[in-house]
Amino acid sequence: MDEADSHLRTIVFKACHLAVWTDRKMTVEEQRYLSHLVEGLGRTQAERKRLRELQLQEVDEGLLFSEIEPLSEVQKTYVFDTCLETLASDRRITARELRFLARLRKVCRIGYWSHRRRLSRIRRQAGARIYPWRKLAVVGFVLLMLIAVVRFRGCRSSHTEATLEAHCTGRDIAISLFRDGAATASPAATGEEVFAQVRDSIVSVQVLVDNDPVCSGSGAVIGTDPSNILYIVTNRHVIDGFYVAETGQPGDVRVEVKQYSGAKFDAVLDFASDEYDLAILAVRGMVAHSRPLPLHLKAGLQVGQEIYAIGSPLGLDHTFTAGVISAFRDIYLQTDATVFSGSSGGPLVDAHGALCAVVTRVHRTKDYGFALYSDILVQVLKEREEGLKNSS
Repeated sequence: MDEADSHLRTIVFKACHLAVWTDRKMTVEEQRYLSHLVEGLGRTQAERKRLRELQLQEVDEGLLFSEIEPLSEVQKTYVFDTCLETLASDRRITARELRFLARLRKVCRIGYWSHRRRLSRIRRQAGARIYPWRKLAVVGFVLLMLIAVVRFRGCRSSHTEATLEAHCTGRDIAISLFRDGAATASPAATGEEVFAQVRDSIVSVQVLVDNDPVCSGSGAVIGTDPSNILYIVTNRHVIDGFYVAETGQPGDVRVEVKQYSGAKFDAVLDFASDEYDLAILAVRGMVAHSRPLPLHLKAGLQVGQEIYAIGSPLGLDHTFTAGVISAFRDIYLQTDATVFSGSSGGPLVDAHGALCAVVTRVHRTKDYGFALYSDILVQVLKEREEGLKNSS
């Protein structure tokens, strides 16, 4: 048996399994279709047994998408089309399922209009009701008109969904690097002291459409500039991980950050990396209340070192958990410090209160999470700097 083909079939099944639970329930028809997939995808008894076992597990979307990214274009199309057929098996595709498909199509490199044609085809062939189809049709028409206007004005846009636009300040961001042995870097003795030291530099992040929250995460202050603007790092998927509002229509989009004290500030998207799942927010008015966290680079870290996660899992602001560095995985630091949905974009800090990594992927059933090293954040800041040079 070709191991590569077996790996692809496993990814396809996990994607379909995740898709049917997107709206938090599985219909009888979807359950039957998954059983059909087990028989169709499993080439041996052992493979079918493994797929059935996957039905009893939760699939983490971030980890799944990371498995899909290296696939070929043909393989990605296969994953997407199979998911679409699975969701249409009960002859309805809900708003939540549509938003999942929107995220999946980006990972699978399916163009927006190709995605729309697929929805139209599945609607005709399977008789699927796509909710809210009429509203989406209206939105599609409005977006088409907007694209025409943008092109007429000589502008270019690669996205037609409701999304945030970057408004770079154009200023250099001053950061500081943690230096081992520095006189001012004596480690805090307790977790309480670490939290007290960093709590005002950690924020919860919310994206709001027409003042209704549609996605949330966490962030950490990492720099400032001479005009006293503070810069916050978060995950790109936190600020760009939504499709349309619950009503099915795009609206006024803004970002709001909240400190430990409860103070709220409007933020703007300053920069979003094309290569990594990181974005930079710019905030005015917070400089008197926060300080940038120094960055502790990978070279100074060790497996087994104590580390702390601060974020907003499940919307629980400024949750503080402790753990250790479990392993170094390519560009990711692995930790057993508890993180969950909403922790994305939050920092992993050491006993000195220095930022070691930014949480970007969580696992729903295991005690481990993944975070991008501070070294990657430095690369993103260089990416931003290069963009400024090229635009000047």
